[in-house]
Amino acid sequence: MTYTIEELESLMTRACEKLMAEQPMLFNKQANINERTFAGELKEKISDYFDGFHTSAEYNRMTDENGIQLPKRIQLNPFDPEPSSVFPDIIVHRQEDGEHNILIMEIKMSWKNGKKADDLNKLKRYIKELRYENGLYLEIGEKGITQMQWFH
Repeated sequence: MTYTIEELESLMTRACEKLMAEQPMLFNKQANINERTFAGELKEKISDYFDGFHTSAEYNRMTDENGIQLPKRIQLNPFDPEPSSVFPDIIVHRQEDGEHNILIMEIKMSWKNGKKADDLNKLKRYIKELRYENGLYLEIGEKGITQMQWFH
């Protein structure tokens, strides 16, 4: 199944709104929740929208053309001959193949987004090297989503 950016954006907005209603502390700057915690909770909310796909947080594996699970790696540093191991915040995919990579996300809390440029670079590499259909940089603030930047 193919999703449009508009459909994905609507899903993300609804999932974040639901999460904020149920767990407002996750959005509170003073609570200083880790983005991994936020990603894990958001993953649970968005999984309802992707029937037939796996929704995973910090999933560091990829499936090659023979169905074998390998470490997820991308070329982050052009001067390093070895690709870097990566742990995307959230992915929507089918674990059993490398053909249904619907969405890959990097999440930052707006009050600690100092490595935003690194996440944007990762998303570009995921699209190019790992054949994800869509990438999303999602920034969260105290009132909800502050930025959604799409890659495809």
